[in-house]
Amino acid sequence: MYENAKNTLKEIRKVLQKISKLTDDAEFLTDREFPQTELNDISLELERQTETLALLGRALPLELGDPETRMLSEQIPAGTMEIKIGYTPEGWFRLEIPALLPKKSKSGNVNYIRAPLLKALSAYFREHPHERFGPSVIVYRHVYDRSLPERRRRDHDNIEVNFVTDAVALFTLPDDGPAWCSHYYCSAEGDANRTEVYVIPHTDFERWLHLYGDRSTEQKEYGEKGG
Repeated sequence: MYENAKNTLKEIRKVLQKISKLTDDAEFLTDREFPQTELNDISLELERQTETLALLGRALPLELGDPETRMLSEQIPAGTMEIKIGYTPEGWFRLEIPALLPKKSKSGNVNYIRAPLLKALSAYFREHPHERFGPSVIVYRHVYDRSLPERRRRDHDNIEVNFVTDAVALFTLPDDGPAWCSHYYCSAEGDANRTEVYVIPHTDFERWLHLYGDRSTEQKEYGEKGG
């Protein structure tokens, strides 16, 4: 009855254990006044794990299935962004966000995309099985309105993608560490700005490049995978 919620609770426990270990390590280093460079990796990983915990926490009320709990969760503002989720005919997971992702910024607020993204993913996987891929590439295809000037297009390393990776990996991969998850970024032209995200098994990545990687072409049609 609560299979999805049970899986989420297991993931929460795993993340909490990681956070506890990272916190202990950070306290050990700060107590002994280690150089700041020694703390950088730990602090960045701690930030990533706490963000994952927040995503899991937001998913849990939607997976419990209780109408009142779900209603209260739905009252959390999430905007009106329509996010398309499904699978390509080849069986690759794909989602489409009808906007470009924000620029990287220390003070930037990504919740206007993160909240509707998490709700869309939770709703989709309530109705479809969680099919975890093996080692895969998460592809970001940034599609720009072809009527806009070239200067409006961004360098890939200036685009904030981490919160999307965390959310997508949560539902499609065993883990988002390097053993399971690689990344690929590309740009394309289209009729309107949007962001396409794919999860492609390593063995299929060259095929994806051949079918979808051409920056001069529009995205081919896709549909939902039954389940």
